[in-house]
Amino acid sequence: MVGLLILIVLLVFVAQNTESVTAHFLMLHWNLPVGVGYLLAAVAGAATTVLVGAARMIQLRRAAKKGIRPL
Repeated sequence: MVGLLILIVLLVFVAQNTESVTAHFLMLHWNLPVGVGYLLAAVAGAATTVLVGAARMIQLRRAAKKGIRPL
């Protein structure tokens, strides 16, 4: 239920922020709505957080198997 509410809020946000902006990344340039740009930035940030967290969990598991106390 909470996920559905968040999805509806995100869809309304994207629908209300349709002004186009130019995004620059490395040598790529493209136009997209402001709401979509914010949404993509949030997804990229969440994905980065998940990857860093997963790497740390793997590091801790390996240390636990070897009997090394983690920092």
